[in-house]
Amino acid sequence: MLKSLALMLLSCAALSSCQTQKSTANACDGWQKLTPTLETAVKIVVDDRPFANQVAAHNALGIRQKCWK
Repeated sequence: MLKSLALMLLSCAALSSCQTQKSTANACDGWQKLTPTLETAVKIVVDDRPFANQVAAHNALGIRQKCWK
């Protein structure tokens, strides 16, 4: 019993000394501003207003998170 307790304590000590790597992930990773042409923008506003709103919301979120200007 005492032997297994000592082994467990050594294992815990070894694991607790492990250092995790700092994450270099960024909230903007994988994001890109959506820039439809004027013709496309007009078409989606006329034909698919909910999608046009999603494009605008996507671009606004990118600005708020400082992914682009």
